[in-house]
Amino acid sequence: MSGLYMIPAGQSFAVSLAQGLLDQTSIHHAALTQYHILLPTRRACRTLRETFLSLTNGQPLLLPRMQPIGDVEEDELTIEMAGLGSPSHLLELPPSLSSLRRRVLLARTIMHLPDYGAAPDHAFALADALGRLMDQIYTEGLDLRHLPALVEDETLAKHWQITVDFLEILSRMWPQILAEQGVIDAADHRNRLILALADHWEEIPPSHPVLAAGSTGSIPATGRLLKVIAGLPQGSVILPGLDQTLDVQSWQALDDTHPQATLKQLLNYMDVDYKDVQLWPSRAPLTKQADEPTALTINKNKAQNWLASEMMRPAATADQWQNLTLEDDQRTFLTQSLAQIMRFECDTAQEEARLIALLMRETLESKEKTAALITPDRVLARRVAIICQRWGIEIDDSGGQKLGNTALGSFLRLIMQAALSQLRPGDLAALLKHKLCCLGKNKGILMALTDQMERDVLRGMIPGKGFSGLYEKAREKKADTGLIEALEVIFGAFSETCTRTDHFSVFLDAHIGLAEKLAQKSDGSHNLWQGEEGEAAALFLADLREQGALLPQVNGESYLAILEQLMQTISVRPTYGTHPRLFIFGQLEARLVQADLVILGGLNEGTWPPDAGNDPWMSRPMRQKFGLPSPERAIGLAAHDFVQGFCASHTVLTRARRVDGTPTVAARWLQRLDTVLQALAIEKKTFSSGVYQQWAQSLDMPDGGSVPVSRPQPRPPLSKRPNALYVTAIERWMRDPYHIYARYILRLRKLKPLEEQTDASERGTMMHEILDKFITLYPVSLPENASEILVTLGRTELAAKLDEPRLWGFWWPRFERLAQWFVNHERQWRQNATPYKTEVTGTVTLDIDGQAFTLSARVDRLDKMEGGYAVIDYKTGSTPTVKDIQNGFSPQLPLEAVLLREGGFEDIQGDDVLYTGFWSINGGTDSGKEIQVKTDIEQARTGLLGLVHTFRDPLMPYYSLPRPDKAPPVVWQDYAHLARVQEWVALEDEEAA
Repeated sequence: MSGLYMIPAGQSFAVSLAQGLLDQTSIHHAALTQYHILLPTRRACRTLRETFLSLTNGQPLLLPRMQPIGDVEEDELTIEMAGLGSPSHLLELPPSLSSLRRRVLLARTIMHLPDYGAAPDHAFALADALGRLMDQIYTEGLDLRHLPALVEDETLAKHWQITVDFLEILSRMWPQILAEQGVIDAADHRNRLILALADHWEEIPPSHPVLAAGSTGSIPATGRLLKVIAGLPQGSVILPGLDQTLDVQSWQALDDTHPQATLKQLLNYMDVDYKDVQLWPSRAPLTKQADEPTALTINKNKAQNWLASEMMRPAATADQWQNLTLEDDQRTFLTQSLAQIMRFECDTAQEEARLIALLMRETLESKEKTAALITPDRVLARRVAIICQRWGIEIDDSGGQKLGNTALGSFLRLIMQAALSQLRPGDLAALLKHKLCCLGKNKGILMALTDQMERDVLRGMIPGKGFSGLYEKAREKKADTGLIEALEVIFGAFSETCTRTDHFSVFLDAHIGLAEKLAQKSDGSHNLWQGEEGEAAALFLADLREQGALLPQVNGESYLAILEQLMQTISVRPTYGTHPRLFIFGQLEARLVQADLVILGGLNEGTWPPDAGNDPWMSRPMRQKFGLPSPERAIGLAAHDFVQGFCASHTVLTRARRVDGTPTVAARWLQRLDTVLQALAIEKKTFSSGVYQQWAQSLDMPDGGSVPVSRPQPRPPLSKRPNALYVTAIERWMRDPYHIYARYILRLRKLKPLEEQTDASERGTMMHEILDKFITLYPVSLPENASEILVTLGRTELAAKLDEPRLWGFWWPRFERLAQWFVNHERQWRQNATPYKTEVTGTVTLDIDGQAFTLSARVDRLDKMEGGYAVIDYKTGSTPTVKDIQNGFSPQLPLEAVLLREGGFEDIQGDDVLYTGFWSINGGTDSGKEIQVKTDIEQARTGLLGLVHTFRDPLMPYYSLPRPDKAPPVVWQDYAHLARVQEWVALEDEEAA
């Protein structure tokens, strides 16, 4: 077939193609306009246009007609066929079905199945899976109606029969739906158009030159068109990367995972031997490399192509690796070729992204140089793009960004999440702080109001649900409610909508209306539907509103799940503002593109190449019986794309050893490359890598490297040091002086977390309050049913403050045990003591070195005993050790006794302290326990005086954790991050070792 050509890997496909066409029309370049060129993708068309412009140094040039091979213009073809008298029945095609309408129709069909009981959003996931299967069937030119014949063999497992029964949606129901709608699937429509064009050209060859370039013919309809074009009088088919160096035995043994498998299938269909395909005539250089002698460059490319061919050798002939030998000059060429390849294995995916971004950034230092990252890993691509933004570089990512991941997509999602969670603090704060949320105010003013409401209302214990809960907590905190009121005016009705089941379009209309109100600026305008993402969202939502009428009623959760799924099907691509010399491509988009530096990223098994996996609808024998290609064909296509990139003039191969903490396996092609090099006795260090990996690792390191820090030793002036503290702060002072410095001198307060969970400390507070109320109700004697009264009191108090069923199941049995113990213990205790004061605050001012120091405490309980008082402290957690109390590290009880003796409590003019003790009220195994503590009150007073005296020395620093063995629990170390404890603790541990 004389019209069949190839351009080998390593040679710029676009440059060679364009230069060849310029050579053919060198006398009259205007003749280019007569050419009709079919290319794999729209981006390939754009690349070829730019290549023509580059080869003519920007001179004006009338270009040929270029279009993607799958975008046959139906109207134009109809006119052409009618004008030439071609049979009109070829184009009697119903319109194609939009992808969104197909999803909705399939999901609706699934939801109407008799046995379907899952959520509506699950139906959309199934619809997408069915859609992918349908596209495969249409692409291969198969018939949906043949699906029931898959399980005629009774030996197949019953679950396959269940699967095929489900596939009746495609074989029986779907054709009926299409007929009712008067449409056909888009993949079917495309196939029919391509075949119609092939039949038309075969019957009436066009009078102008037609070229199909860059396609491997993996789609049968495309293969049919390529065969027709190759046989046209003025037709040419240019294949990408055909490997004619393969021996015949290897060619015959190719399997689906080989990069040449698809080309072999196409050539077999055309009945052409791979050795008979001609080299595309072009004066273009084999590489864009211009800084080395041409002869050496050619030899390098031949060596690199040979290496690619060898490492892809099929398993049937892999034994030939044992006999690999190279002449000295061949070894030299191969070594020089390997010097143009850099290979990196990074520890993590983030490190890989930093490395790639650094290489791309370095490319910009060379004038007019270009770089392209080729990877199927969308997460890696996004990471690289984000890292490049640190240098002010916006990269052209051919994959774009999913609408759900854009600012507008997240705004729509946050609105629903806030409504469905009934304004949980985390969801509400995220919504109010979103850049698109203005609430009719200046954004700066709204942020200030939001910050204030966050501190007053949203942080700490979770308020009650909805606006009533926000108002209640605001009243408790005496906080301003202006922002809550403004939000309620806009949000209130939508919150009500989300509590019921309704039509999808009702939710959508209300959702869009609320989004526009929330986004309204102080001047009444909003910019939701502006820019690339705004326009894409507007078109998508308008289409969704129309299609949503087909759906049954949904609740709020299902509406959000469906919306999120559908937003992930919409890609948003920037139309301008990206860097003209840096690119990120997927495998398909990378075909025909060219760059001075080609980076192949994410070279791990399961990513590139993809995992063949298992078809959820058909077993392998079933796929083969039905006529679908094996799952391994995707690996072969990925291998072809890899070879095309591997043979570029300057190539970088990267992978991460771990992704998201999971170990990875290097791509099989890298393993084969190592095997071939080992057979040739060439070490891996031959690959050029430079210092890029070190640079990438140090990218976020400070200039000059990291400097070890020592334990902080702040020495504030005496005038700033505290002269009044609570007893609880004295313990912090003993264990962590830096806490006193940060809390009382710097006056730093730890913010409570959003949606603070009810923890042990909150439980302790509740227990204290319940027992305080009980003692207040019965200060003298206890009724016979005291246990029942205490249980009822506890149930009432916990119900008012505890809205977490999981904690009820854990706390309530403990409280019931505690109540029984407490009443029994109280009856016995009151034989020698009488409750006097509970939750009482005392204060005493001591003269220390001629200066006053005020000590305060809030005591859980003071009881009157004969001849003195008892100081009681309730504990729901662990109690201090006797040793820590004696050594002053847990001075609470002794210092409360000092307060009592010094007359620090109202109506108590200093009296003997007859008892100090902890009462454990955790309700655990022991239910409760009394622990009497013998305290040396004078020693405690002396210790306090000494502590204050020591820190009145201006040279005395407020050390952080001076005694690590006596450090407070981690939950108490509120300022450990400011003291950089983790840094100097590790350093001191190393020095100690």
